[in-house]
Amino acid sequence: MNFYFPYKMRNCSLSVIPVIFSLIFLFPATGLTQTRKPGVPEEPKSKKQLNREKMEEDRIARWDFGINFGTYFANKYTANYYNGSEGNVNNIGYVMTNQYWYEEIKHLLNASYKVQVEEVPTNMHYHVALTGGLFFRYNFTSNWGLLVDFNYAQLNTDGEFTVSIDTVTYLTEPNLQLFGVHGREQRVNFDLAAHRRFPVVKKKMNLFAQLGMNVNYCQVMKNYINIYDHEYSIVNIYGDQYYVPNTNMQENPNNQNGFGYGLYAGGGMGFIFSRQIGLEVGGYLHYITVGLEGYNEFRPSGSVYIRFVLNNLISKEEE
Repeated sequence: MNFYFPYKMRNCSLSVIPVIFSLIFLFPATGLTQTRKPGVPEEPKSKKQLNREKMEEDRIARWDFGINFGTYFANKYTANYYNGSEGNVNNIGYVMTNQYWYEEIKHLLNASYKVQVEEVPTNMHYHVALTGGLFFRYNFTSNWGLLVDFNYAQLNTDGEFTVSIDTVTYLTEPNLQLFGVHGREQRVNFDLAAHRRFPVVKKKMNLFAQLGMNVNYCQVMKNYINIYDHEYSIVNIYGDQYYVPNTNMQENPNNQNGFGYGLYAGGGMGFIFSRQIGLEVGGYLHYITVGLEGYNEFRPSGSVYIRFVLNNLISKEEE
């Protein structure tokens, strides 16, 4: 079957079809996508919109919460509180002057005449201790904050004292032996400090410095000597009573504790993983006095730590 078009239509068909297709494809590009007339400048953003964008960029979390884990390096000065010397609250003489303990010690050492303490350690030190705690921080701005920090540590110190056995005459050399003297202490540090950030990589990493004050609480847990596998506490828990074995003697609490205070300075590096999670690695130095009788001078102690930081747990993000 053959179709015939009028002459004029047949002549114009070839020229009309390209025009139609051009209009179809150009219309979306020129009509639908055109938002402003050519030559007309783009309308500037409003002040309110600019402020909103800047506030979004500078948004900070007002409250930070964290958990600390680290190591604590207590100054050795107060470790001598536990060395058993005669000038200390707890001393080895408390045990050696008790008739019943003294006779038992002589028996343990096979001493036929006497046992005498010759020297006590004068350079005791604490072992490096693990420490852990909590912290809260309120951020006034993105770079300034106020830090409250609590950390707990158990401190151990061990030394050796010298005992002479059977010094019966000047014709024989004394038999000298070493035995252990030990102290166990718990300490809580409370720090209040200003926190200053120095951005390194915006929103990702910063350096920080801290400066403030410290209040600490210290409590003696144990102070004792050991003769072989026998342990003798040198803390007087019987007061004015004379210890007699196998009797129902009343023990009196002898709480050896106290508060100290001093200065706090610290610093480190912070990493921001998201608006909710961060990590800080740092250290601090205390220059403090500790509440142990006879050992009240100021001395430095310190710690290094890792801190896991959680944001916005107390309140929502604020502008």
